[in-house]
Amino acid sequence: MGICNVTQDSFSDGGVAFRTKDAIKHIKSMVNAGGTIIDIGAESARPGSDPITYQKEIKRLKPILEQLPRDKFIISIDTNKIETQEFALKAGAHIINDIFGGSNDLFYLTKKFRSGLALMHTPAVPKIMQTKTNSYKNVVKDIQNYFRSQIRKLDRYSISHKKVWLDPGIGFGKNFDQNLLIMQNIKKFRLRGCGLLLGASRKSWINKIDKSTADQRLGGSLASALYNVSQGVDILRVHDVFETRQAIEVYKRIACLQ
Repeated sequence: MGICNVTQDSFSDGGVAFRTKDAIKHIKSMVNAGGTIIDIGAESARPGSDPITYQKEIKRLKPILEQLPRDKFIISIDTNKIETQEFALKAGAHIINDIFGGSNDLFYLTKKFRSGLALMHTPAVPKIMQTKTNSYKNVVKDIQNYFRSQIRKLDRYSISHKKVWLDPGIGFGKNFDQNLLIMQNIKKFRLRGCGLLLGASRKSWINKIDKSTADQRLGGSLASALYNVSQGVDILRVHDVFETRQAIEVYKRIACLQ
C-alpha cells in the first residue's frame, strides 16, 4: 500500500503531492513501482495535528478521484469523516481506511457499496493522542479487545471478514516500547479471519533506535517491513514502494517463501 498524502503538513512528505497534478504523478509512480493499493489522504494525522473540515477534504480528493482508473489498482481513501467516506465510495474508492476504527455509519456504507475496510486503533484524536500512552493496562490486550468490539459491530452488517484489515496503529497514541511490543506480538491481532495491515514506515520510533530524520529512515522501514512480512502481515502501508517491494521479493526468494 503506497501512501499519497494530499496535504501540506504530513510528517514525512507534506507538500510533495499537495497539488492534483503532483498527486497523480506520485500515484502513477507508486503503481509502476509495484504498489497494488494506493492510500490517499487529504488530512494529516501526525501527532499534534489539527483536523480539517470534510468540505476541504473532499475538495482536495475530488479532482484526484476524477482522474484515477478504477480497474488498474485498489484505491484506498484515508479518512475518518463519514461525509468524506460516503463521497469517496460514490466516487469509486475500493477501501476506506479509518484511523478511528470505523463506525456504524461506515459499516452501513461498506455493506451498501460492498467495499473494503481498514480499521486502525488510536486512543484519541491526533491532537492529543500522544498524551494517552499511559492509558493502557496492557497495550496488546487492550487493542485486541478494541478490535473484538469493532468486529462485533460490523458483524451486524454481515460484512465479510475477508474484506477487513486491522491496523494496531503504530505511533498513534503509543510510545517507543509500546510500538515495539505491538510489532513483536503482531500475530495476536489476527482476529476472526480479518487481515493485518501495518504502517510503520519512516515513523519516529526508528529515530529512537538510530537518530534520523524522516527522510533518513529507509533502512529502519525496510527492517520493519521484512520482520512483519515474516509474521504474516498482509498489507504494508509504506512511503517507499519500490524499495519495499524489492526487499520483500528478495527476502521471500532467500527464505523460499514463494
